Amino acid sequence: MIGKCHCGRVVFEVKRDLPTRGARCNCSYCSRRGWIAGVASVDEFELVEGDGFLEYYQFGGGTSYNYFCGVCGVHTHFYNTYDDPHDYKYNLACCEDVDLENLEITHIDGKSF
Repeated sequence: MIGKCHCGRVVFEVKRDLPTRGARCNCSYCSRRGWIAGVASVDEFELVEGDGFLEYYQFGGGTSYNYFCGVCGVHTHFYNTYDDPHDYKYNLACCEDVDLENLEITHIDGKSF
């Protein structure tokens, strides 16, 4: 499955079947981005293009890398070196083949962290 930012400069590949589930977090950062997260192990996630265009944002403890395209601003993926060092979270809305309307959504209470 291929995912891209809006301008197409950042491209990632997730080497697994199309997801049927995603997650939404209600923390201030995630809710403002409005994305739906998929999860892939570090072995299943690959940045194909755009390393030179990636920017990242860190907050709180500084252990999370929230990547976005420096040209169009679309958040493509997230990596947390503290909580989930073996997984990437990626923006399912960046994956054209994913049917966002029919995903089973898990709600994460990040506001309470």
